[in-house]
Amino acid sequence: MFNLFNLSTNHFTYPFTKQHFILYKQVTSQYHDPEILQYVNLLVPEKIKKDIEIQLKKTNISRGVNFDNSSNSNINIHHNIYNDLIDRKDVQNVKDDSSFISMSSSFLNSLKELMIWFKKDFMRWIDKNPSCDNCGRQLALEYIPGNTWKIRGIENYSCSFCNAVFSFPRYGKIKKIADNRMGRCSEWTFLFGAMLNSISIRTRIVHDFLDHCWNECFIGGQWIHIDSTLAFPISFDHPTYYEKNWNKKYIFVLAFSKSNLEDVTTSYTMKWNQVLNRRSKLKQNQLDVFKDYYQKI
Repeated sequence: MFNLFNLSTNHFTYPFTKQHFILYKQVTSQYHDPEILQYVNLLVPEKIKKDIEIQLKKTNISRGVNFDNSSNSNINIHHNIYNDLIDRKDVQNVKDDSSFISMSSSFLNSLKELMIWFKKDFMRWIDKNPSCDNCGRQLALEYIPGNTWKIRGIENYSCSFCNAVFSFPRYGKIKKIADNRMGRCSEWTFLFGAMLNSISIRTRIVHDFLDHCWNECFIGGQWIHIDSTLAFPISFDHPTYYEKNWNKKYIFVLAFSKSNLEDVTTSYTMKWNQVLNRRSKLKQNQLDVFKDYYQKI
């Protein structure tokens, strides 16, 4: 058994840090925890859940969550078995047992409502240089580094003018993020992915190792880009948006699930030759190193 502390003491070549890999392994493991999925499922508005449930039933895939109002939402063990099969990319076994979610307009409308609610009504975005809510002046930052994936650090902000203060803990535990209801792209991605998994939409985490992460959900038999931090429709199935509009210069874009790490860079770039050129400057085949390390965590 590998020790997480020992694993985290050594680093890959920047910006590929082992702490990222440990964090994503731990977060995606929570996507398979029935207690956590039930916890976040109860936060989703009933109407949105019902609308999505109807669409899932139409495609014969509604096996993971029971939305019976007479009892608490219950995460079925079959949901976790299904997730594990997809994690291992053993897709054929799943196809024989159930059809995949279809990319119907009705389903996309329901998904759109979920994304709008999450972005506008549920989560609060924390800027990297936030201003005071009371007087609008720039806040001073005191950063306390964390030493575990459960809490990566704490950002304490204070206003020298009106003495307002607030703290922003960088949690890795999904329940804590759900209770706190604020964050940047990582917190939004971790929690939104858990909510999607809780309503039987298989979801994983994607990181560009530049400055952003988002989700992919398994719809229509393929992994689709979905980013809860962006406004709809850019937030869904617009994988090259970042390269076109944020001038991203990728080396690796990696997708993380509980049991698997996948290089998905080709889905997010239209400049593959430039990506290959940047990769050629690395000292070794980093992808093999990444995959080997991820399996050992």
